[in-house]
Amino acid sequence: MSKRVIESDHEDYFESMENAREYARIAEKSAKMRFGSFLKILKSLNIKGNYLEIGAGSGILATMIAEMQSDIYITATDTSENMLTIAKEHIDKKNMRDRIEIIAGDAENEDFLKKLKKYDLIYSTFSMHHWKNPQKVILNLLNILNGQGALLIYDLKRVWWLHWIPKQSGFLKSIRASYRPKEIKKMFADIGINNYKLTNIFPFFLYNITIRKN
Repeated sequence: MSKRVIESDHEDYFESMENAREYARIAEKSAKMRFGSFLKILKSLNIKGNYLEIGAGSGILATMIAEMQSDIYITATDTSENMLTIAKEHIDKKNMRDRIEIIAGDAENEDFLKKLKKYDLIYSTFSMHHWKNPQKVILNLLNILNGQGALLIYDLKRVWWLHWIPKQSGFLKSIRASYRPKEIKKMFADIGINNYKLTNIFPFFLYNITIRKN
């Protein structure tokens, strides 16, 4: 059984604007592959209204969702000032400032979340393995989710054999920092969350969790 390895240098990496722009460039180039399955899941829910994105990064996913669904408004958040700068540039390039708002904030910070409204759909992609306290983040987000809404968490899944590959790429580090489905189920049980669906996504190191309040 592979052991989860915490990524300690994630925030430090984005303190460099050069690193942040390189990450954004790669993310945009691989956007369809990275987010294709997630977009299909989101679209199938057919939820309109106000969306909240946690860990918006370069803003690429927010614009893809806004292009796909014309009847939504997105508040996109991130903790990295450099990534927020890049996200604003990307959203301006796509002429979507009227439908996508970019703000700095940490979902683990209850005071920050209290300033926000209620949302019909909240989503986060490739971020959960970075959260210092995922249980707290999830409970915080459910508090600002409308009663009939959904919380989507789309992330990497740790697989045992990748744990033993010596290469130290950012992707492999993220895989090693991610959770296994068994760990997620225990995490949810510990905080009393039972109305959810965990789906393994092809390829084998991805999963999606859809959480409902009721």
